[in-house]
Amino acid sequence: MPTNLPPEYFDAERRFRQATTPQEKIGALEELISTVPKHKGTDRLRADLRRKLSQLREEAIRKKKSGKGDLYAVERQGAAQVALVGFPNVGKSSVLKTLTNANPVIADYPMSTVVPLAGMMPCEDIQFQLLDLPPIGNESTDGWVSAILRNANVLLLVIDLSEDPDVQTELLTDRLSEWKVSLLKTGETAGPDEAFISKPVVIAGNKLDLPEAPAGLEALRQRYGSLYPVVGISTRRKEGIEELRRAVFENSRIIRVYSKQPGKEPEMKAPFTLSAGSTVLDLAELIHKDFVQNLKYASIWGSAKFEGQRVQRDYILRDRDIVEFHLK
Repeated sequence: MPTNLPPEYFDAERRFRQATTPQEKIGALEELISTVPKHKGTDRLRADLRRKLSQLREEAIRKKKSGKGDLYAVERQGAAQVALVGFPNVGKSSVLKTLTNANPVIADYPMSTVVPLAGMMPCEDIQFQLLDLPPIGNESTDGWVSAILRNANVLLLVIDLSEDPDVQTELLTDRLSEWKVSLLKTGETAGPDEAFISKPVVIAGNKLDLPEAPAGLEALRQRYGSLYPVVGISTRRKEGIEELRRAVFENSRIIRVYSKQPGKEPEMKAPFTLSAGSTVLDLAELIHKDFVQNLKYASIWGSAKFEGQRVQRDYILRDRDIVEFHLK
């Protein structure tokens, strides 16, 4: 069956072949997979690419454990990896501590974060991995920080509302652009430039408790609010924290799907997480390879026209769908 691959697939394939480090290969392969259209003609290709991606991740983990891999590579956990991005003393470590179970060094002096530090952020029935990184602008760390940002699922820009927040944001986006990372605007599904890796983004305006902050938040929203989600927070007073947590989830392009065995109640405590736009077949691949080979049809509760509607393998799932597989 013809695959009808778009031109961006071949551009991404070239970047994957040119990648040298494990992190670059993983990031390039994830980009390559995202360019493959989802229909029956590409089922085998997507399965092969996913297997290759799994092998690369396992290889990177083995090298890291043996001391041969990238010291700063961080294995993804949870529904998605969210990287905190910002300049010195904007409060990234405080955001991590407030949202997760991590206990980072929080200090008034710059560069208190020298290695990646991860924590798990609960959000309803799933968790996101938040990753605190050294501040942008440090030549000794920018190289590996940029590699982590290219591999993360979501970027969380942390801005100090008391010091020209719109200028900070412009400088951060300029630096990301130099690293060939573009930020997806609200409603966008892919970046305009195929040479860039596109990432969902949330802007967190921190230090809302300071006197200058309200005016800074207004300036930030006027300039960037129509482009990206902007949330004002104070980690000191715990203001806006739940709004930020929700914004990360809503802009992660992640959906939750629950499984159901025929004749039984669905399992609602441990959802599967997939990228928005994923199909019944994608879920089957995630559960077990035998499901792909033996899948006859699936029944859907949630986004279907009626409860328990029978659908085919190319049906696009929505958040909170319940899926019941019927095998041959």
